[in-house]
Amino acid sequence: MIPITEDSSTSDDDEFVVVLKASSASASASASVRRPSDRTVEAAAADQGDDDADLAAGNARNKQSSSYDNDVTSTIQPTMQHSTRPRAADNNYYDNSQQKKQQLQVNSSTQPAHHPHKRARRPRPTLQRSSSSNNSFNQSLRSIYNTTNQSFRIFKRQSSSLIESLNSNLPATPTGWALTALSLCSMGLQYELRLQKELTAPPIVFCQAPHGKNGVLNDRMNRIYNKLSSTNEQSTASSNRSKKEGIFSRTVTPSLFIGTRGIVASTAAYALGSKQNDSDVKKVKRVREVMKMGADGALIVLDWEIPLDATINIDNNTSKNNSSDNNIDITKPNSITKPILLLLHGMNNDSTFGYIRSMMRTATRRGWIAVCMNLRGQDGLHQVKNTTPRGYNAGYTGDLRGVVEQLEYRLMKRKRRGGGTSNDNDDYDGDDDYIGGPIYLLGYSLGANIVTKYLGEESLHGTLPRCIGGGAAMGNPLHIHSGTIAFPWNMLLGAGVKRSIVQNASSLRKHHEPGFQHAMKKALLAPTIGTLDDAAAPYLIRNDSYPPYATRIGFRDGEEYWWESSSHRYVGHVSVPLLKISAQDDFLVFGQFQRKLNHCLENPNVVVVKTRCGGHLGWQESPPPSGGGEGGGLLGGSGSWSDVAVADFIEALLQIRQEDREKKMELRKRSNVKTNGGESSADTFTPPKFMSRL
Repeated sequence: MIPITEDSSTSDDDEFVVVLKASSASASASASVRRPSDRTVEAAAADQGDDDADLAAGNARNKQSSSYDNDVTSTIQPTMQHSTRPRAADNNYYDNSQQKKQQLQVNSSTQPAHHPHKRARRPRPTLQRSSSSNNSFNQSLRSIYNTTNQSFRIFKRQSSSLIESLNSNLPATPTGWALTALSLCSMGLQYELRLQKELTAPPIVFCQAPHGKNGVLNDRMNRIYNKLSSTNEQSTASSNRSKKEGIFSRTVTPSLFIGTRGIVASTAAYALGSKQNDSDVKKVKRVREVMKMGADGALIVLDWEIPLDATINIDNNTSKNNSSDNNIDITKPNSITKPILLLLHGMNNDSTFGYIRSMMRTATRRGWIAVCMNLRGQDGLHQVKNTTPRGYNAGYTGDLRGVVEQLEYRLMKRKRRGGGTSNDNDDYDGDDDYIGGPIYLLGYSLGANIVTKYLGEESLHGTLPRCIGGGAAMGNPLHIHSGTIAFPWNMLLGAGVKRSIVQNASSLRKHHEPGFQHAMKKALLAPTIGTLDDAAAPYLIRNDSYPPYATRIGFRDGEEYWWESSSHRYVGHVSVPLLKISAQDDFLVFGQFQRKLNHCLENPNVVVVKTRCGGHLGWQESPPPSGGGEGGGLLGGSGSWSDVAVADFIEALLQIRQEDREKKMELRKRSNVKTNGGESSADTFTPPKFMSRL
């Protein structure tokens, strides 16, 4: 600071000049003092950052920087003197500048130095940890690091030693390589053979035993069990199959590399199925039908396979089909004269999948009509889309009920004498009312749940059509609960449902309710099938479980949907023979099926078969059973043990039906002879009846 005093002896003009010079001198002094100091601080910071350089280079840079600072100072001083000259009109400028300088000096003495063009950074909040927690955390990190490092070193050491041993033992000639490959193949084959031997076993059958020598409630089921478990009683109309062993007693031998693994067997069943011969194409007529449901106008696609060289059994009279059968119209009333096997596919599947085609081919080889019902919105050829905003689900049986009613109308019925109805006849049941049929229901996975639920609902209230001869369920979960499906199957099933939603998006957009559109968007964003069901449950289609089975909309949430759709609540009421098959290595539904097995055993009309291998709908068998041209392996025939099992079960039902007819006709003839001779008929025939749990 340069003190300025006022001289009384001078004039006003001189005083003004003195003040002006003093101001200029002070400004130049401040410029000459401040600027070199800042430059010196920067040079010191630069020198501190270059500590790793050698001493000679550092001294040279210091000399250059000091000389450069002196030159800059001498250059800046005149400019600062000229720029800091105050105006004459501002008398308080000097006092204000002095106060600011003093305030800056005080602040610089109390606060640390910082860059003049940068703001001071606020201290960041830090997480306060106790010393003990810090120590334990650091020790855990250190232990993890040490363990990982040690494991990596051990792995590196072992892998290097293994690589060295392999390099030293590798063959050097093509012959050696061939022998090595042959040895590896032999080891793999031995392992597969041992695994196949472990999995080879007869199936385990669960059913109610007869009460005493002559069971009343289980009479027909006992006869079915005897036909399917013994060799002598297993016979068909074909002579080459008269000595076939029953499926309940025959061992199930899985095919190598495919049937021994559940996932691989299921993949083969879904994708491949069985081979199709040229003779099968010539002997089968394929028809596609689109049926419209009366409840909500939904379109259901039916894929038919009709055999052209089968035999028709009518009142024990066998006649070959003629050429007119090639132009048979299955849509007319009284037009179907053969047994019908109605199939329902699994979730996210359709009639083009391998296991469906395989079973339909097995049925047509035995002379039956096979038809697959594609659930709404599940057309495999992408020709027919869902016309309603309601898709299929595990609990809605209205579509199956409508299809069965249409098929019953098309079965050929027996003409009554004198134009009477079926009530005027003395038949003990409705089997003799139909020349065509009966209809057998077969469901897979989700379709098996629908079939079981339909049979239970209709049997409980006595409304089951008399044309239904029995049913079979493959891989039925019994208890539907999508939230219990494990990863990654829950995500894969959810992705399949999302694909169906996207394919039928045009029909879903017709529903303009905001809640419905929000539920569909939420379902598309759901990661798993469980969350998807929970999001879409309020808008799913359903039906009442009592007549007239009215159609309803919506469940409260996913839990209510799963509970109402579970077929274990209805399996105890089924009044027709029902076969259920499940594999122990089924990765999708076996756990839920096993927990609800007791509900099946409460019904005398239900037979449960459990195999050791098969996966989910797989059952790839090797070697194929002899006779009939129906192989059980992947490369020939039906492609699945379950196909042969279901076909033998249905064939046993047809045999028992025919035996009962013959026995009834014989007793009727005897009663007519005794009545004409004036004698009363003392012996009466009590036919077997089906009774549910209630």
